[in-house]
Amino acid sequence: MLEIDELQVLRKGFAVQVAGLKVAAAQRLTIIGPSGGGKSTLLRALMGLEPQARVRGLRWQGADISFAPPDKRPFGWLPQELGLWPSLRAGEHVAFARTRGRSAKPSDDDFKVLDMVALGHRRNAYPATLSGGERQRLAFARVIAARSPWAVLDEPFSNLDPVIAHDLALVFADLTLREGMGMIQVSHQVRRPQAEDLFWVIEDGRLTQAGPWQALQHTPATPWIERFVSLQ
Repeated sequence: MLEIDELQVLRKGFAVQVAGLKVAAAQRLTIIGPSGGGKSTLLRALMGLEPQARVRGLRWQGADISFAPPDKRPFGWLPQELGLWPSLRAGEHVAFARTRGRSAKPSDDDFKVLDMVALGHRRNAYPATLSGGERQRLAFARVIAARSPWAVLDEPFSNLDPVIAHDLALVFADLTLREGMGMIQVSHQVRRPQAEDLFWVIEDGRLTQAGPWQALQHTPATPWIERFVSLQ
């Protein structure tokens, strides 16, 4: 169980505040809400990457990780800009993620991870030579290789063609399920929601609704949620 007693980020003219939240292990959580409402800030605070965050009672499986550095938290991070390393080949990216930075020498297992995302034939390619969809797949492979309990994705499909984005979203959701990973993602679209999926809605820095997709459909807590659901 991932638990948050209280999380707060205060900036001039802007605040994000959530409290009393829980996510079951291996669950799929999607965070939605209007642009600029604080969704990405919330993810960065979870990751330990938000210097202005004040976190109390962030626990994973009962252990408090509120003050743990990012590399000691149970998250595999995929930011909007992907964060690929231009000097490493595709296979080296996977190896570096698997070993937590100890080695960039790829193994057969690393190449198998690339095969999982249909990128095995590009194992020796540098990011600059990959297409947008291929770079996205490499970023996914890196998260899978790290074998973290949670994959944390910050709008990873925002710069892709809608058809490619849809296909890759389904591929990665299936991969995390196969690997037993939970998934926490910020998204502006909802693709193939399952009954067990959890949704948080962040509006103006506040959590306005949390629950399954069916609850958002039948009992939307705000006009924005009602409108969002009708467009999906």
